Amino acid sequence: MFNPAEEISSIDFSAIIGGALNAVVNAQRESAETTVNFVRSVGFKPGEVDPNTGDTVGVGDPICVTFSYDKEVSPSQVQGTREIKLDVTAAGSGYSDKKTVIIKTDDNSKDIAEAEIKVNSEGAITKVSLTKVFDETLLENNKTVSVAQEGSSGSAKLKVTVIEAGTPVPAVYQKMQIEVPILTMMPIPFIKIDYTDIEFNVKINSVSTTNTSDISKSNVDSDSNFGYKGWGFKASTNLKTSVSHQKKSTSGEEVKKDYSLNIKVHAVQDDIPSGMSRILDILEDSISTKALPASSSAQSEQPADKQQKNSGENK
Repeated sequence: MFNPAEEISSIDFSAIIGGALNAVVNAQRESAETTVNFVRSVGFKPGEVDPNTGDTVGVGDPICVTFSYDKEVSPSQVQGTREIKLDVTAAGSGYSDKKTVIIKTDDNSKDIAEAEIKVNSEGAITKVSLTKVFDETLLENNKTVSVAQEGSSGSAKLKVTVIEAGTPVPAVYQKMQIEVPILTMMPIPFIKIDYTDIEFNVKINSVSTTNTSDISKSNVDSDSNFGYKGWGFKASTNLKTSVSHQKKSTSGEEVKKDYSLNIKVHAVQDDIPSGMSRILDILEDSISTKALPASSSAQSEQPADKQQKNSGENK
């Protein structure tokens, strides 16, 4: 006889549901191992090799992305008033600091202006500041002038730079280099399984069948004979009788079981663990920017594309 309770109790629910849960746990473990391997292989150089075992121990230095760029240290502008600058080309020696000097023509034949100077410990001029101009027409652009000081035999030379009113002054750029740890530039895969739904359905159908057939057959067959004869009359009787009986019965029972297992897994990007967040903070603090020892043209002039852009703006 069909027993539903016995049929259901024969199902191994622990293997069915437990197997699904084990698969979820293993998936979470493999995700964590993938994250660890990603951080080690992408973010850090290989560590030291143990000479005894040949295994890599720990991790090496962080892998950084290094690139250079041009930083604007002085913006492009239009000079509003006429300006005269004196740049030291030959510092000379024997000058007194912050003492008045006379700016003369290169052949020392004419006085042009009066200025104050700064000198180093050897009496060489490091800076010149105009205080009074006698003849501005003699301060021509790109001309060389000399410096004379009473009681000094120095032979300093200066280059005159004249910036006329309305003259565009190009921007000044400095070549810079920056190093950024690569782990701070990309998302780190911290995948976690947010929830798992396991739906297990069992459908049991029982069909019972019973077939019964009776076959009965009765025959009378007798070999008895008797007769009568008299007064011109004759009669005879023949009796045959046979009896048989047959019965056939069949019965059966069929049980059908249908199983369905539905698993829904929802995975999301997890928050960065506190330890990894601390490492990223340290790596961010290690980002460094430094000036490159570029040529004077790279430090004082702007790139060609920026020159064209500023020129168009000034027009």
